[in-house]
Amino acid sequence: MDLSGIHLSGGDFVQKELQNAMNKEATKQKICLITVEEMEGPTVLFTAGVDAAKACAHYLTHNYGVPAVYVHGKQDEEERKEALAAFKGGQAKVLCNCMVVAIGFDFPPTQTLIMGRPTKSLGFALQCWGRAFRPLPGDVDFRGSTAESRKAAIAASKKPYAKIVDCTPSSQDHTLVTGIDMFVTDDEVKEYVRKAAEKKPLTPEEIAALAEAQAAKIAAAKAIEEMRKNTQGRATGSVVGREIELRGGKRCVGTYFNPIKGKYAGQKLNQLPDHYVAWAAEQIRTGWIRSMFRREQERRNAERFSHR
Repeated sequence: MDLSGIHLSGGDFVQKELQNAMNKEATKQKICLITVEEMEGPTVLFTAGVDAAKACAHYLTHNYGVPAVYVHGKQDEEERKEALAAFKGGQAKVLCNCMVVAIGFDFPPTQTLIMGRPTKSLGFALQCWGRAFRPLPGDVDFRGSTAESRKAAIAASKKPYAKIVDCTPSSQDHTLVTGIDMFVTDDEVKEYVRKAAEKKPLTPEEIAALAEAQAAKIAAAKAIEEMRKNTQGRATGSVVGREIELRGGKRCVGTYFNPIKGKYAGQKLNQLPDHYVAWAAEQIRTGWIRSMFRREQERRNAERFSHR
């Protein structure tokens, strides 16, 4: 993001200017893509404005297949209670919010925070991060507990860690408050941690593949949104179906179709050349796609071994 033109007030960005900067549709789509890719467990998405919270909840639910709800300060109280109840009850996987759950929201199962609301305020960031860094009830509430015993109890619990996905500026300068600030105060150490977290430079081929995959996702999401806008009324008629008993065990991973666009698009995995499978198994960023190619690679290795 380029936030260089936004003024500061009270140690943080001017809210109205920040909302305008983050209100581009491409930015909302990017936040949704990041959320889908990074979310683990109940996820809270912090947005810079009410419109962004509403838009992200809509896109996640209707365009990305992830049930989401939104809350904001001027929302009807009953509507807000229903949204929070849906999130806590598991019907909604993502809670998109604008200035509501940063303080006082207590739902310990929350495991992932998407910081789609960049900030320069450490105090505000700490309040946000606190929503996820709460151990599950009962894990650390016992007599005679110590720091070490509490850490061990958390590590062995159903929620051994929480995850923060930070916003960063396009320049990669450390000008925004991120998760590093929660644990590190020394500037020299902080700079070392930041550099250690940077990804290795991608090759031109990798950049092209990622750009193509992301462009396809964004185009599909926009096409669905446009179709939704142009659709009126509801379908009529009846649904006819029949029950089928499945036999024969699990489907072989090699019979799945290649989900990546390009020269080998649409081919089954067992039809792809070895060099392509090996490349995808290591370089594809999307986790489920990468794991699928790795399973195909393992299947081929096992098949070769059995033929020896």
